[in-house]
Amino acid sequence: MPTNTILVVGGNGIIGRNAVQYLLATGNWQVLVTSASPLDYETEARYVQLDLLDPQAVAAQAETLRAVTHVIYAAYIEGKTLAAQTQVNLTLLRNLVTGLEEVAPGFRHLTFIQGGKAYGAHLGRYKTPALETDPRHFPPNFYYSQEDFLREQSAGKAWNWTAVRPDVVVGFAVGNPMNLANLIAVYATLCKELRVPFRFPGSLQAYHVLVNVTDATLLAQAMEWVATHEECHGQIYNVTNGDIFRWSQLWPRFAEYFGVEYAEPITFPCTSTWPTRPSSGSSWCSATA
Repeated sequence: MPTNTILVVGGNGIIGRNAVQYLLATGNWQVLVTSASPLDYETEARYVQLDLLDPQAVAAQAETLRAVTHVIYAAYIEGKTLAAQTQVNLTLLRNLVTGLEEVAPGFRHLTFIQGGKAYGAHLGRYKTPALETDPRHFPPNFYYSQEDFLREQSAGKAWNWTAVRPDVVVGFAVGNPMNLANLIAVYATLCKELRVPFRFPGSLQAYHVLVNVTDATLLAQAMEWVATHEECHGQIYNVTNGDIFRWSQLWPRFAEYFGVEYAEPITFPCTSTWPTRPSSGSSWCSATA
């Protein structure tokens, strides 16, 4: 019987969903999972209803959460402005951590997701290769606020944290606009249905720039590793597949796979053309680097 209990926060997202599946498969963990809405998949993990906008949400589930030793934090709420985005996402994390400090005496570690926005990917061009030691851009940035909170809150306590920074995360998820693989598949399907060529919709610069992606299962493995190795605590790690490519190399192959005609890129605004707006941090439509 596993002695450690891990809580996956953001269980319906591409990161959380695949982390739950991976952690269960290891047999090393008792797995709890929570999300803003009921899970859209079946799992052996125990679901815990938590509205982390409520400061009392963790206390209300104290009996279930008492056993938590580790957390994978992949929750996210979009905001209309960077300031609003920062405020709401800091609130979610603060309510979780301060609540666990009260109800989970064995709480030891929290792994949380950052990403390209830590380097300013959502603002446009940024230095590549991006390194964990690179300086911050001008705030607000909710990653910075969350990290600062964790550094201050964990000081002198029995628990610690690690941040991991994947690039574009690719893996299985349902109904998730932040899954780039799904977006590409939807776009190719629309092109086929409308009988128009499959063209790269971003800029020519984005079409030819070097790109990383991060497999969701690889990310889950990395999150488990940093959670269980003390030398990783209080640190930040980029996590990518390591196989760098260009969209210009893959786009014709995507067209062949989906059975749709390929044509040269024409930049157009996906965010105003499509009914659902892709995340600015993971969309080739908005890529400018």
